[in-house]
Amino acid sequence: MEKRYCAFLRGVNVKGTAMKMDRLAASFSEMGFDNIKTIQASGNVLFTNTHNKNQDELKYMIEEGLSRYFDYEANVFIRNKKEIEEIITACSKIPTPEECHHYILLCDKKGYMEELKDIFMEVSPSLPEQFHTVSLEGNALPEAVWIVPKGSTLSSDFGAKVLGSKKYKSIFTSRNRNTLEKVHKSL
Repeated sequence: MEKRYCAFLRGVNVKGTAMKMDRLAASFSEMGFDNIKTIQASGNVLFTNTHNKNQDELKYMIEEGLSRYFDYEANVFIRNKKEIEEIITACSKIPTPEECHHYILLCDKKGYMEELKDIFMEVSPSLPEQFHTVSLEGNALPEAVWIVPKGSTLSSDFGAKVLGSKKYKSIFTSRNRNTLEKVHKSL
């Protein structure tokens, strides 16, 4: 069983959910995890699975622990090093205009990436904005890559419609490809 993971928290340090990274690391320590490290202030926590739980069990345990510790409704997405590496590899195969960012949408529920892709198509984005679903080897849950011009993440029709939507807060979170690469190097 994989021992090193990253927990990607949704909605940290945006829209009133302020969280200090040292307190976040302390909460993981109190839950009994080891080798804890936070990456950036957007809620990326590297940890060792000392409880020998599978990813679904870890997700539930961490969401419950963070919800109690910080008194908010925590939404967490757990990925191991191999999964993160596969996402980065998939991103590298998608040509990206220089003035754009890759945003990775990490999803924990089947069927929602197709829904997000439909929303993307409905808002009729113009190039260079793009949306690609990515199936990972051995992972039944698809991820997605959203390519958006730098500085347009929230002003994009797609971004404005889904990133802050309460409907999707327990279903996916987004991270810039650069953040995923930093996480991967630190795992």
